[in-house]
Amino acid sequence: MLRVLALCCVLVCASARSAAAEWQFTPMAGVTFLGSTTIIDSELATDKRHWALGGSVALIGGGIFGVEAITTWTPGFFDRGELEEDPTLNLVKSSRVLSVMGNVMVTTPRRWTEYSLRPFVSAGFGLMHANVDSQVFPVSSNLTGFNVGGGAIGFLSERTGLRFDFRYHSTLNGTDEGPAFGDVHLRYVTASVGIVFRR
Repeated sequence: MLRVLALCCVLVCASARSAAAEWQFTPMAGVTFLGSTTIIDSELATDKRHWALGGSVALIGGGIFGVEAITTWTPGFFDRGELEEDPTLNLVKSSRVLSVMGNVMVTTPRRWTEYSLRPFVSAGFGLMHANVDSQVFPVSSNLTGFNVGGGAIGFLSERTGLRFDFRYHSTLNGTDEGPAFGDVHLRYVTASVGIVFRR
């Protein structure tokens, strides 16, 4: 599977360069929600909304294909902060989830959307890292994952624009790494917006 993905990325890169490719650098911010996991969630926090930061580095041609590296960092994924009703339930000191993915992008041709939003979809594979600093159930797990998402990119000037992104993240296969109920699974959705810098 990974070899096929790597071959697709090489082919897409080659076609993108031949079609006047451009680099897009996009820092993003948003929220993570609809989380679920079999990792022991002592504060029942994974299904809550959490702030998330991330970014994308994409190579997109004038045609329909592109590639990108995308990352999302969600601090506090396994903790709810201070629980005022009972401080003794604050079992997690800190936590975070980090995903780093390599994606293939499919979008509309640039000539169709030169002065409007350019929709896209992207999907790929990579690493998901879960970390929980807790005296009861500490976790530090590296898991193989995938993501599927889409959105739109629109430029406000020749070099800068906005990107809207909605994305589903999930582990690819369960493992027995870390304290969990059965195989380790981790899933969540992100909605984010970012400023695009084009070169």
